[in-house]
Amino acid sequence: MSFDNSESTQAQPILLNIGAWILTAGIFSIPLLGNAAHNLLLGLPIIILFFTKNITTYPALLKNNHTALLATLLFIWLAISLLWSSAETSYSGKILSKYREFLLIPLFMIYFTIEKYRKNALIALYAALLLSLFFSYLIHYDLTNYWDNPNSIKNRIFHGISMSIFAYINLQAAATSKRYRALFVALFIITFHNLFFIENGRLGYLLICVLSALFCWQQWRVKGLIAMIVLASLSAIALLLFADLSQLRIIGRLDVISNASEINLSVLQAADIRLEFYILSLYCFMDSWLLGHGLGSFPEVYALQHEAIQTYWKTTVNPHNEFLQISIQTGIIGLLLFIAFLISFLTQRDQPSLQKQCKTALFFTVCLSCMCNSSFMDHGDGALFMILIALVTGSTWKTANNYTDTTK
Repeated sequence: MSFDNSESTQAQPILLNIGAWILTAGIFSIPLLGNAAHNLLLGLPIIILFFTKNITTYPALLKNNHTALLATLLFIWLAISLLWSSAETSYSGKILSKYREFLLIPLFMIYFTIEKYRKNALIALYAALLLSLFFSYLIHYDLTNYWDNPNSIKNRIFHGISMSIFAYINLQAAATSKRYRALFVALFIITFHNLFFIENGRLGYLLICVLSALFCWQQWRVKGLIAMIVLASLSAIALLLFADLSQLRIIGRLDVISNASEINLSVLQAADIRLEFYILSLYCFMDSWLLGHGLGSFPEVYALQHEAIQTYWKTTVNPHNEFLQISIQTGIIGLLLFIAFLISFLTQRDQPSLQKQCKTALFFTVCLSCMCNSSFMDHGDGALFMILIALVTGSTWKTANNYTDTTK
């Protein structure tokens, strides 16, 4: 069962209201402002929460919500792994601070047990993502040059993740709103165009196609399966005919694979820098698979592997894969905790259909993003996921307009 605050429908103390409004501003800042704004606007509500009686619900939350408990246990294990890390204490501590989202997820869940705070958070996030989409076009067409990135406010990876989420939100909104359905569909199409033809990147391509296909399946099942095939085919055709694929390194190095007499690890390493990151990272994991090398040790152990075998690309301090990043530093125990944390998104069943569908979409989004990047170690991606996880996997949504459960 999800954790529910019995006072969620009552008037809240002024201090908690202040914290909630600051939190709403912090959520609005995630797609639009820098890390300093996130740290301030998301940190203050946590401090305020400790001065309210709502913090006393924290133990019950951990007891009743699997996601909250596993996020906390994962952070604790990350902290424990500092004990056997060979990295400098300052660097290890810095890496641990990057994973603070796991510790903060349950605390933000406490805010979102109160329905009006949850709704305000969703409105703020939607408004910020809409502005991010709008500014992306302004930047691309040189109508503003405030940001350094040529096509979006933030980097390509974050933009691909956030806009894919925005696209899915608009599809769900179109399914529930007859009055504004055309508007939400139009926003989905614009977002699709933005990811394929403005700020293009392989993660953005993958996420928006997967989430769109998932939505079709959630709504129409067998009919949705046909729609998925059609969507995938049209997307592939559009990608090949019109999208700029020059940034996909593997496209430019297909000759490495085609000219090879046999496909082996060395050929894969030469074909794409990320494949080399993943292959060498697997070697690092196998060197100390039970407990890992300790938090903060990745740059050192990767550099040793990079020197020991033939390589084709520069060394890295980040494997661009959260599963590998956690497992190399904290071993199989940390990896299993992380996987269990992700699976927990899907374990709570007694919830409205809309919430269950959004949890499934969040599961795929986080898994795919973490397969291609160290998303929780990246503050922007991690902050966005932290808020989404707290919103979607916390208490059961209380809404009068949940549509018919199509998952039964």
